[in-house]
Formats: sequence, structure tokens, C-alpha cells
Amino acid sequence: MRAYFQEMMIVWLVWEFVETPGDLRVLLRAFVAGSWVLALLTLADFRSAAAIAAEQVRFVAEGQDPNDVARYLDLAFPLAALLLKSERSRWARVLAAGYLPLGVVAVLLTASRGGFVAAGVALAGSAWLLLRGRPRAALAAVLTLPIVAGALWLAVPAQTIERLATIPSQLESGDLNQRVAIWSAGWQAFARAPLAGTGAGTFTAAAGMHPQNTAHNSPLSIVVGGGLVALSVAAAILLVAGHSAAALRGPLRIALLTALAVGAVTSLVDTVEENRATWLLLAIAGVAGRLASEEPAALSACFPDGESTAAEFFQHRHAAPLQSPVS
Repeated sequence: MRAYFQEMMIVWLVWEFVETPGDLRVLLRAFVAGSWVLALLTLADFRSAAAIAAEQVRFVAEGQDPNDVARYLDLAFPLAALLLKSERSRWARVLAAGYLPLGVVAVLLTASRGGFVAAGVALAGSAWLLLRGRPRAALAAVLTLPIVAGALWLAVPAQTIERLATIPSQLESGDLNQRVAIWSAGWQAFARAPLAGTGAGTFTAAAGMHPQNTAHNSPLSIVVGGGLVALSVAAAILLVAGHSAAALRGPLRIALLTALAVGAVTSLVDTVEENRATWLLLAIAGVAGRLASEEPAALSACFPDGESTAAEFFQHRHAAPLQSPVS
């Protein structure tokens, strides 16, 4: 119950305090800045004496799970690309542009296979956001890919790359690091209580597994704990968030749809329904949809798409009346 309260507080805080498109942009900056910290802590673990002595393969900020860290870092890629596309402040653009290579290195260092696949989705959406309508820039990006790949090959430990390279073999074997066996046990637990489930947080007990294990699949975890009733509620929440993001325009729409796609991909191999980053993303999508209906012109001006919209942004900023901190 405490975890549920914390997650709902995140949604409430975003809904109550993000009142303008400018507030939304500040929130996205904070998300990317926090991802910077997480990436730097991951690099610090990579360079630590303990990790070098132990010949670690996976590197992560202290006290964090590698799969969770990779997911957090992946969610920030499209948001950083959005800020790089729309920001006019030099430092804000540096914050966004610098995160993209730093985040890629950090995701690779986690050696999370699910995070690596999700990073591909996130970076593809980010590239589309930044390069659409710019064929020369797209060609330049393609030509620099071998250089970037070579630099990453030299920077990341060979053992870490080897672990990521086992993704095809894991798919061919159908084992997915013992996840298939876990899902089979979970499906049997669902079959015993399909309508209302066995109770919140009871997946491991219902599936007869060790308490430290997880479902490694959010839809299965939800349906075992709360049955078809809970799954229907979860599907409704996701549909509302997806509809809110799809109703947006320009780069903001691409960024949030990409972030939601990253969340969907990772939810198939990890348990993310009780994760605060998941609910923060859903809250961002929901409040962006609200702003699109209440202040569509201001939202488009805050996240401009092309030179014409950028001009509208500057006109809107200079035309807006100054307000005191009290007001």
C-alpha cells in the first residue's frame, strides 16, 4: 500500500503542478538531468577499483538493478532528443545533446539485454525526431555510425559486449534466461483464479517461486495478482496515456510515443507496473494531453517543429506578460 501511495502521489503532483507548457518543459529537463546523474554513477562503478578487481561484466549505480537502470536511461533518450530539438537555451541544449552519447555508453555497461533492445527502439525514435525532413543530416549520421560503433567497441569491456551478443541465441533457445519457465508457472496461477486473481503482490507465492523472484512480465504479473479485472483497468490506463500522446503534434508527439513504446517493450521482459518511473511517464503523457486541449498554441510554441514554429515560440515568449513569483 505504501508503494501504491508513492506512485499515485507522483501522478497527482504532476497533474496539479504542471500547469503550463513551460512547466512541462522544466519537468522534462529534470527527467533528463536525473538520467545524467544515473549514467554518471554507472560510469563511476565501471571505473571503480572494486569493479576492476572483481572483473565485473555488468556495471550499475550502487543499490540499483541493471535492468531497471537501463530502462530509466532508455526512457530519457527521446526526451533528450525532444529538448535538443526545441530548446533555445545553450545550456539546455548541451544538457540534452550530451546525454545521448553518455546514455548509450551507460546502457551498454549495464549489459541488460532487454535494455539494449529497448535502447534500439528509443534511439530509432530519437533519430526520427531529430533527422526527419533533414536528408543531409540523416546521411551524415549514417556515415558516422561506423565510427561511433568502433568507439563503443573500444570503450565497453569485451565480456559486456559478449553478454549482449547472446540475445539471438536466447531467442533461438526460447528460454530467455529462464523467463519462459517463470511465465509458464504464472500462467498456471492465472488459470486457477482468472477473474479477480490471487491478490496484489502475490505472483511469486501463486506461482510457487522464490520470494525474491519476479514475473519478468508486467501483463502477467497484473493478471495473476488482480485477474482480468486488474488487466482491464491497466489496459484502460495505457489506452488513455497512448491516446493523450497520439493527440499531440510535432516532436512532442514523437518523443512521448517513443517513450511509451520503450515502456511497452520493457514491460514484456520486466515487472514495471509498480515502478515510479512508469507512473511518471504515464503522468507526463496525461498532462501533455491536457495541455494540448487547453493551450494548443502555447504547447506547439514551447516545443516547436521547424523554423516557423520556432518563430511563434519567440513571439509568444516576448508577448507573455511578466508575472511576479507571488502571482
